[in-house]
Amino acid sequence: MGKLFDKHIKLFDNLIYEKNAYASRPGYDVDIIARGIEPVTDVEQRGMDKLTTIDFELLMHKLSSITEEARDVYMNLSISEGVITADMNCGIFTASGDPCIVGTGIYFHTLLNNAQLKYINKYYRDDPSVGLKDGDIYFFNDELAGGIHCFDMFTAMPVFYEGQLVAWVECGGHQGETGSITPGGFAPTAKNRYEEGLHVPCMRIGSNFLLHRDMLDYLFNAVRNGFVFEADLRSRVAVMMQMRKRLLREIERKGVEYVVGGMRQILVNGERNARARLKEINDGVFRSVLFNDEHGTFFGLTRVPLTLVKEGDELAVIIQGVSPECETGPFNCTWHLARAATAVYLFSYFFRGCMPANAGLLEPVKYYIEGPSLMNSTAERAHGLANQVASFGTQNLFVAGAKMLYSSPHREAVQAPQSRNYSLPIYSGPNRRGYLSMNYSGQINAGGGGARFDMDGENALGFYWGPWTDAGEVEEQDDRMPQLSLSRKLDKNFHGYGKFRGGTPLLEVTTFTDHQQCCMSSWGSCDKLSFNFGLFGGYAGPPNPRVVIRCTDVMEKIEAGEDIDLGQHQLLANMNVKGKYILSSSSKDAENFDPGDLIVSSVGAAGGYGDVLERDPQLVQADLDDNLITTDVAEKIYCVHIDPETRLIDEEKTAARRAAVREERKREGQPFDVFIKEWLKKKPKDHILEHYGHWPEPQLETYNKPFWGLYD
Repeated sequence: MGKLFDKHIKLFDNLIYEKNAYASRPGYDVDIIARGIEPVTDVEQRGMDKLTTIDFELLMHKLSSITEEARDVYMNLSISEGVITADMNCGIFTASGDPCIVGTGIYFHTLLNNAQLKYINKYYRDDPSVGLKDGDIYFFNDELAGGIHCFDMFTAMPVFYEGQLVAWVECGGHQGETGSITPGGFAPTAKNRYEEGLHVPCMRIGSNFLLHRDMLDYLFNAVRNGFVFEADLRSRVAVMMQMRKRLLREIERKGVEYVVGGMRQILVNGERNARARLKEINDGVFRSVLFNDEHGTFFGLTRVPLTLVKEGDELAVIIQGVSPECETGPFNCTWHLARAATAVYLFSYFFRGCMPANAGLLEPVKYYIEGPSLMNSTAERAHGLANQVASFGTQNLFVAGAKMLYSSPHREAVQAPQSRNYSLPIYSGPNRRGYLSMNYSGQINAGGGGARFDMDGENALGFYWGPWTDAGEVEEQDDRMPQLSLSRKLDKNFHGYGKFRGGTPLLEVTTFTDHQQCCMSSWGSCDKLSFNFGLFGGYAGPPNPRVVIRCTDVMEKIEAGEDIDLGQHQLLANMNVKGKYILSSSSKDAENFDPGDLIVSSVGAAGGYGDVLERDPQLVQADLDDNLITTDVAEKIYCVHIDPETRLIDEEKTAARRAAVREERKREGQPFDVFIKEWLKKKPKDHILEHYGHWPEPQLETYNKPFWGLYD
């Protein structure tokens, strides 16, 4: 990198940093996975040399239209809940296998599922037992081969023109069932990858534009819901056929060099524009650290720090000082997924406006992800919650990136992290259409947006992983899924407070209506600690444990015509529904539920921005009127006095109370030297640190410096 990197960053000699911590094996080539964009080919260069600026803009618009149409078609053809609500991706790739244009709901899909194409080019294309021909159809879902986790399943098809491989088209998303030990794919207690079901690194399942019947029989019998699996697989093939048709039509109109040259130019421009953005930002070293509390099979602390080193037109992302890989559960990530997950922040905020999402934007970014660790784990571990672990780095990136952007010309992109305090139910059972359904609800796509430097975060903004998602219609969800939604709402006191508050998520309360063996597992973390940090003094979004209420009287109340407030705040504060209230770990294996049992769930709330004492009292009153906060929050947190009778703000009492709190803060403050002397003596109990590594630095037996990451 440069002088700042050399001065402040020390990598340990015995660890892996620049690629996955597992070795290559059949189906996986870790060197391919870690490689950046492939070299420019002769035909691409000739095409780029001929392209005018207008030609390029027209072609980019055309390719975007192809993938966006594909996205809409796929969402409408699929019967998988995740895909319907846009946990999916459709993309056009260069002949070398690099993603250049996508239509997606999920940003990190943009940077995954391309190593498999490069693997085919390297190992299968010239192999006489496999080969590569027009009309071939490939399937892959294995996280070690370059994917996410085995529930995200993709298909790919080469595009030939006059015998020449000119591109690839690809389509896939969250299928929702893998044949794992837990119905619905997410197996929160899986202790190795073999308990997580189907793993296919890269396999040809069709030729001559037809799916092979024997391969379909194998795949459908590997999962519980073969009907859904087949329907979604066939919908992906139909989408790819349409993408291929439209791409070839453009080649016939404009020629091979024009199209493939334009595809390469998208990547070139992405890198160029990203470097230009980086040059506008001050050089420096920026840090953030996250602690996780819930790991599926145990409660206890693990740690993920992140350091950014920005120099000139380059950025280094260093994830070092990480806790060991998880040996007893699925909270393990791969190097390539940790890298790809950073696109959630970089594409949405940091590099926004540079180009449509493509791999070129990350060419100026270098990744150092310590392994073996839970962020870069070895092959035999369970990886089902790899997406959850990848988000540890991304949440840190929100904070460190905001520090970078604050003093730049792009301050408008400063925002606290998006909702990521997941407690996500996975429902399984016969649906009202008569087939077995296993997936999560669309409310996962309605998390709160982080507070910005100049305004409140948006309520129920969207999915954490991407901006183009939809929470779906409740009535349609009730038809496709085994559960029944009783309530969807924005709840009280469910966001990070601050000068500007975080966004409140969509809260969903569901039940079951019959005894058709409906069950539910769940996964998540943040049961005691929050990932949804506040910025510059803002409060974090609250922790989000699993809430289940069994043996309730809710069905009787509904039959009696009672009006019931099914908000989480009302249920937990006032217990307005009779029943057995259970607050527990977010990650639970499958359990059967009875009619009237309630599941209360959301993806958690976003962090706030700035000091709560600087919030405009009028905004506090507006939140109170909109039922987003209660009176005690207005008075105790924001120190705003509102007359209970007139509902008007008493400005004098408000100003006096805020002044008193500021003085109280000064009295309780300590000089840093005094504070750190006592702070360094503190240590959690041994059972909390069982899986942490060495305290306080997981890789070092002794460490006594006042800040983490000082290894010199």
